Amino acid sequence: MEEKRMTNAEYHAHHAISKSDLDAVHRSPMHYLYRKEHPQQQTTPALLTGSVIHKMVLEPETFAEEYIEAPAIDRRTKAGKEEYAAFEQEAAGKIIVPKEMITLSVNIAEAVSHHKTARALLSGGKAETSHFWTDIRTGLECKCRPDYLRSGFCVDLKTTQNASPEAFEKAAYNYRYYVQAHWYLHGLKQCDISDAEDFVFIAVEKEPPYAVAVYFADDLMLSLGEMEARSDLDLLSACIHAGLYHGYEENIQPLSLPKWAAREIM
Repeated sequence: MEEKRMTNAEYHAHHAISKSDLDAVHRSPMHYLYRKEHPQQQTTPALLTGSVIHKMVLEPETFAEEYIEAPAIDRRTKAGKEEYAAFEQEAAGKIIVPKEMITLSVNIAEAVSHHKTARALLSGGKAETSHFWTDIRTGLECKCRPDYLRSGFCVDLKTTQNASPEAFEKAAYNYRYYVQAHWYLHGLKQCDISDAEDFVFIAVEKEPPYAVAVYFADDLMLSLGEMEARSDLDLLSACIHAGLYHGYEENIQPLSLPKWAAREIM
């Protein structure tokens, strides 16, 4: 039960169970196992964009230590290739990021800073701290990495297409943000190093005008998150002990229409 200072890459490389692992288990244990065995395939442009945005918003003072903007060099020519190779050598140890990604992160950071409530929530605390605990029931080591911790609040920055209450509510359900809210608050209590009682989302749109909204996870969200997190962790523990990671059901299953589609037909 501890807090560790580590980079984002070091945190993700740690073997402890994360909320993302629970999401994979929830889909199927087979997907979880594949994710663990192929960590290099988890990096995508979308994840890189998210990491760059988080760094610019939460830790702008150290942004240049981790990221560097890609220069405008025509690498189709011999001279261009040589110039870019020299740049890569100088940028060793840093992640090279396209200019448009830097611009997006700056625009989003400015939008968040201009939102009074979001600005207040992201002050007086710590960004990107890593926390580890052992689940009493299964013995599995678990982890979480809050975007920002301050007195009373665990704050999470989410980029989204639509930050309106109706749209973000759907996103929170589809991406299981309710599991994250419980997992983080529960983990912090296990570590006994935070007084965070509320899990707060700062939702910012990824396109102009980069509108911002702030929401907190209510009791229903947290209760559902606790139920699903517990179920996922118990399932994972059973798979680990059995050494078997099943996929989907092997028998033929009925396939119907989504409930919303059925209502439209009716």
